[in-house]
Amino acid sequence: MKIRDMLVLPSAKILLVLVEGPKNDKEILSILQMSSTTYYENITWLLAHGFIQKTPDDKYVLTDKAKKQLVNVFLPLFRYIEKLKETAAVSITTT
Repeated sequence: MKIRDMLVLPSAKILLVLVEGPKNDKEILSILQMSSTTYYENITWLLAHGFIQKTPDDKYVLTDKAKKQLVNVFLPLFRYIEKLKETAAVSITTT
């Protein structure tokens, strides 16, 4: 299961799809399987707030603002994951 599938906010799911590279409406909708109403409300919000931009070939890409936001959100999770790995390694070696 991908992280984006565990998220609740449709806008966050769209951003994570775009981390993989530029996509058009049809590609994003196909990947996320969300209603077109939900999709278009969120894609409009992301555009209006400067998290994504549309390319001349009608694909969406992340802006630097979005990339910074994703790093700020997910970087702390990596620290927790590393701590869990350390804890798991210790408990495995002591059993």
